[in-house]
Amino acid sequence: MEELPLGALRVRGWSKGCDLCWKGAKSVLFITGECPLYGSCFYCTIADWRRGKGDLIIVNERTIEDESSLIEEIEYNSSLGVGITGGEPTIVPDRVYEYVKLLKERFGRDFHVHLYTNSIGIDERALSILYDAGVDEIRFHTWDERKWEKIRMAVSFGFSVGAEMPSIPGEGWMRKLILLSGFLDKVGADFLNLNELEFTPSNRENLLRMGMRPRIDDEVGVEGSAEAARRVLEYLERETGIMGYFCPASQKEYQVRMRWIRRASNVARDYEMPTDEGTLIYGEVSGPEEKLMIIFRKYGGHYKSGKLLMRADSFEKASKEIKKLGLDGRLIEVMPTEERKVLQVYPLEFILRSRG
Repeated sequence: MEELPLGALRVRGWSKGCDLCWKGAKSVLFITGECPLYGSCFYCTIADWRRGKGDLIIVNERTIEDESSLIEEIEYNSSLGVGITGGEPTIVPDRVYEYVKLLKERFGRDFHVHLYTNSIGIDERALSILYDAGVDEIRFHTWDERKWEKIRMAVSFGFSVGAEMPSIPGEGWMRKLILLSGFLDKVGADFLNLNELEFTPSNRENLLRMGMRPRIDDEVGVEGSAEAARRVLEYLERETGIMGYFCPASQKEYQVRMRWIRRASNVARDYEMPTDEGTLIYGEVSGPEEKLMIIFRKYGGHYKSGKLLMRADSFEKASKEIKKLGLDGRLIEVMPTEERKVLQVYPLEFILRSRG
């Protein structure tokens, strides 16, 4: 078993989808908010505001209104593939077909597409649609052994097939995952992915009610989840020939950061600077226009709505002069997303102190 950064574990490699996700090279396509199993999955992480919205389509953090905005978002992130999720994607197979065909035609056959399913909508017709569209990889998520035969069916179509499940602490859950790993091996599937069980706003009350607690060193990961995953993967390594991977909660955050790094360099405006964390940062100066023009003529920037927006490095160079002119100034750090959500604000006085 291979020990990876951030507590991840890997046995005999991983799927191509996981390889691209690790690099931040995958976008996430949330293709519908509909799913008939919201009431039965106590650990579901989908936000309440997304649930039940059948026409809701989101790529990464951006709501998609048309095909052009989908293509634009993929290009902004320099993505080499997408992971299709929901809701349950297989209850809208024609929509999946439309979007996968669009992406494959625009970015080429090597643009990798993996799809998550709880198996509800999987039958031969749905698999034919997914195959004809160009879906490369299917990840099943179901504890119901009666539905595992659909995994065998997907393997017969020629997809890369595996299961992706939460690692839930407890002997019963671990025995079920061990049983699943054996079934995957038996039917010729490729992998079993285990995700660290996470606390989210949508499942927190359920998990606490069941006696689960956050890890001591983390407010997101569930205590005992990583240990359970290790035990399952030890069995998988010893008794099967499939690949196994454990993805900790911190790895999900790392993937987002890696994707942000790719996006930030593509969408940064003239006055925004990408950071090593994948965010964008810029300076904002406000005050009388004649004084702002003094700073603008000397240090450059972008004058907008009574404010001067500047590159962070220029703002820092101008900080003493901004103070001397009696102007208000601050550095603003934002997400590299369409809405530029503010993450942190650094007042002028803080910048002056940090520069000595």
